[in-house]
Amino acid sequence: MTGFLGTGATFAADLNLVVQLIMGTLLIAGAALAKCKRYRAHGICQTTVLLLNLLMIGLVMGPSFHKQVAPRMSKAFHKWYFVVALVHGVLGIAAEILGLYIVIVAATNILPQWLRFNHWKLWMRTELMLWTIVLLSGLATYCAWYAAPFR
Repeated sequence: MTGFLGTGATFAADLNLVVQLIMGTLLIAGAALAKCKRYRAHGICQTTVLLLNLLMIGLVMGPSFHKQVAPRMSKAFHKWYFVVALVHGVLGIAAEILGLYIVIVAATNILPQWLRFNHWKLWMRTELMLWTIVLLSGLATYCAWYAAPFR
């Protein structure tokens, strides 16, 4: 099924882009909640976005990467649209894993003390910055694959 944004993308790719942009906005709103010391609301907001992103990775981005990029890994560094997708995928996995780690540390006592961190602001700001980079690289990936013609 064709997309609704007027590019060569599928409906799933267009929907994913819109959902990702909304989630990026919610992450900024969640950061503002923390700044206002509304930590419970901050945690709910950020965790919801993290889990929704995990769903989108499983339903849209993972299968797309597996189908379009993984089989052509030998060409990945010779074609710019593969490089963009590969960078986005690697950074996206790092951001998701870091986010899951932060949630596990913040919301549970599963990890031993030596695996837990104390500098909350540093970890949260690092995650927000990484997520922003991933969002921008995802936008670049969308443009490379669907808005710009392959060369």
